[in-house]
Amino acid sequence: MNIDFLASPATPPWILSVEIDTSVTLPEWGVVGRDEFYAWLWARAEGLLGIDEGAVTTIDAAAAGLVPSSMVIDSAAAPPQRDWVGDLPVAHAEWWFANEPAARSAAALIANLPGCRFRAIRVDEPLDRPAAFPAPLGPIAVPGFGAVLPAWEEGSAGVAETGEATIFIEPGLGFGTGLHETTQLCLAALAERRRRGGDLGRVLDYGSGSGILGIAAAVLGAGQVDAIEIDTNVHAAVRDNARRNGVDALVRLAVDLPAVTGAYDVVVANIVAAVLVEYAAALCGHVNRRGGELFLSGLLADETPVVAEHFTRLLDIPPQIQHRGVWCCLSFQYE
Repeated sequence: MNIDFLASPATPPWILSVEIDTSVTLPEWGVVGRDEFYAWLWARAEGLLGIDEGAVTTIDAAAAGLVPSSMVIDSAAAPPQRDWVGDLPVAHAEWWFANEPAARSAAALIANLPGCRFRAIRVDEPLDRPAAFPAPLGPIAVPGFGAVLPAWEEGSAGVAETGEATIFIEPGLGFGTGLHETTQLCLAALAERRRRGGDLGRVLDYGSGSGILGIAAAVLGAGQVDAIEIDTNVHAAVRDNARRNGVDALVRLAVDLPAVTGAYDVVVANIVAAVLVEYAAALCGHVNRRGGELFLSGLLADETPVVAEHFTRLLDIPPQIQHRGVWCCLSFQYE
C-alpha cells in the first residue's frame, strides 16, 4: 500500500474509489503512466488530501502471476524494486478529499479520461469512534417522505396512515444519511410514486452507499430490492441497515450491474453525473417499459441538462425535474 497525505483532515474526508489502467490519456500530456497521472491530479484537483494507491497481498500477487508463490517468509527481504501495485494491469485506488464538492469536482475532472474510471464515492467515518458516542446525527425530517432516524434510536420502520415513512440508518462508511439534498430528492420521489399508486414491486438501487434508498423502497412496499454497490467496504453496513429496518429478506447486494437481470418497476441512481452517463444504456435497459420509472440524482443544476438530454434519447420520454437547493433529481416515467 502506498499512501501519500498532505495532512490529517479535521473533519471526515470524502473518498473517491477509482480504477486506473497502467496508462492514462491526458488532454495536454498524452499517454502517461500512473505516477505521472498522479502528478497531474495533484496539480489540478482542489481539496485533494491524499492518494491511496491500493495494496496487493502475497496471495493476490501469486494469483496474478506476479510472484511464483504466495509463501513469503520475510517480506522485508524482498527486492526493493518490487512494486506489485505498479505491475497490476488495473489498480484500485482511493483519493481522499477535504469535502464533497471537491470530490465531485474530481470525479467530473476524470470523467472522460481513457484509462481511469470513477467507481464509488463515500464519506469516511472514523473506525475508532466509541460505540457509546454515536455520530452527531439526529432525526432528519425529509419533506415528501417522512423521517430518517439514527439506527440507535428506538422504534420500528414503517409507513403511517398519513403516508409518512420512518426508516433507521447507521451512516457507517456509505454515502446516504438522509441529510444530503440528493438523497432527500430520491426519498421523496419514491414516496410520491407510492402515493400515486405506482408499483414499487421490483427496485434497482444503483450506487446504494449506506443502502438508504433501497431500504426506503422496501419499507414503502417494494417486494424485491437489488442494491448495487461496488465498494464492498460498505456492504456490511447495508446489511445491518436492512436488518434494522426489518427488510433484510427483501434486499439483495451485488457489486455491479452485470449481476442483475430483467426489468425493474423502479430504477434509482444517486451518483455523480459522469457515472450516470457512463452507465446510461445499462440503467435504461433495466427500466420496465410498462409503468416503470427511473430516478436520477447526484446532479448539480448545471449538469442536469446534459444528463437529461442523454437519457431522453435512450428512453424516448422527457423527464420531470425536481430541485432542492443547487441539486436536481430527474424522473422518467413510462405510462
